[in-house]
Amino acid sequence: MDSFLQMLGIANRAQAVVSGTLSCEKSLKHGKAKLLIIAVDASEEVADNLSRAAERAKTQVITYRDKNSLGAAIGKSHRAAVVITDEGLAKRLYELSL
Repeated sequence: MDSFLQMLGIANRAQAVVSGTLSCEKSLKHGKAKLLIIAVDASEEVADNLSRAAERAKTQVITYRDKNSLGAAIGKSHRAAVVITDEGLAKRLYELSL
């Protein structure tokens, strides 16, 4: 597992991860999202909807790996997107994605 996915697992254990499309949208809408991570194999509709919501919320967006990897990193089934709610963890994950 690469360092990005390890850090995502740490963020999950710190209860700083929101997963699932609807939960991510809600987190973005309420201003709790610090970083949106979209799987590269997420559907175009989901990616577009979440990207627009992130733009409205002025939240950074990155794409990373696939749905199975994102889900496995947080101990769940495949996930098209996850939101990070902690500023420090979001910053670190963004740095690792570069």
